[in-house]
Amino acid sequence: MKRLLTHLGLRFFLLFSCIFLSSFFISLSAQEFVKGGANGFEWRLIGRVFFDGGYFFNDTTDLGSSFQVNDIRLGTQIRFLEHWEAKIELGYGDSKISMKDIFLTYKFGEQAVRVGYQYEPFGNSRVGTTNFRFMTNAASDKALGNSRKLGVGYSYNHQWFNFMGGIYSDGDVQKSKSLDQGYSLAAKLIGRPLLKDKKLVHLSVAPRFSSGQETITFNAGIPTDLLTKDDNSYVEAKVDQVINQWKLDLEMILLYNKWYFQGQYFLAHLNRFQADNYNGKGWYGQIGYMILGAKHNYNAATGMIVNPAPKSLEVLCRYNMIDLNDAGIRGGRLTDISLGMNYFINKYVAAKINYTHMMVGNSSPKGGDDFDLIQARLQFSF
Repeated sequence: MKRLLTHLGLRFFLLFSCIFLSSFFISLSAQEFVKGGANGFEWRLIGRVFFDGGYFFNDTTDLGSSFQVNDIRLGTQIRFLEHWEAKIELGYGDSKISMKDIFLTYKFGEQAVRVGYQYEPFGNSRVGTTNFRFMTNAASDKALGNSRKLGVGYSYNHQWFNFMGGIYSDGDVQKSKSLDQGYSLAAKLIGRPLLKDKKLVHLSVAPRFSSGQETITFNAGIPTDLLTKDDNSYVEAKVDQVINQWKLDLEMILLYNKWYFQGQYFLAHLNRFQADNYNGKGWYGQIGYMILGAKHNYNAATGMIVNPAPKSLEVLCRYNMIDLNDAGIRGGRLTDISLGMNYFINKYVAAKINYTHMMVGNSSPKGGDDFDLIQARLQFSF
């Protein structure tokens, strides 16, 4: 029955997508807002799909190769009454349909208030998968960063700095009628002491506090979407008797002509009942160079790196480390080195290839192992 419902859900999603696309693509150009009547109402269609393939080698688990269609999304963005915006986006992945960005925003001057299902101002996931420099975020960000939460957020954007913060539910709202979700408070302050064409110094600090979850699990693995979450838990720490949790995210982004650098440090501190407090930590640094194209692009309103102009070709290198061993909990230690190359064919299509060498510590749940992965992606987004 579960498999039948999954197939029916997928068919409904694909049918809805086809009807929606065929109805509106005839008269619309992707990524352009279309006016739809009085009160300044306008909207546009958004979506994406990733075609991924990869091959694992030099590993003892014989993971082999895989080819998949990942991260199918479809949604819309709406503007109305001068100050109001809305976004509704659904996705299909891991054999299920899930909510993505679903929120309502009110903008006034350089300030904005947002209500709904959205990313907290913590970690790098809010950049969006199409704008990731590598095919996926670093494992340290996946384990210690944050996902979307239901809540209220506020942001203030200035040329030289950004502030964003909010209060959110700390539960999983995609689970049916879940109770005792707890809450989280998150904020991020970004400073830009240097902001010029092809030159940028971006420094940020993001603290986060949460309470209400007695058990918290951190896990991560290979930087790929080819494996399920259960198959990709190469480091995992399950921490119980939790009173509350404090997190810290420190970030630096540098741009100089065709060069790009980004680094983040994550710390999770858990206060516990009648047990030693727990600290999980991780960091990564990545550097890129634009072989073809003028520069990397930076969105000062959001404080995020976005994709460069069409016909750009960039090469990248990333070093990542995460350590979840602490307070008698053997969550594991993981290090990986990745090389990447991205070519942006046009405004809507990009090709990416990544090579990763994994170094998994002996204390990790799957045991110590060194192995390699090469993977590629063709992404279409509008």
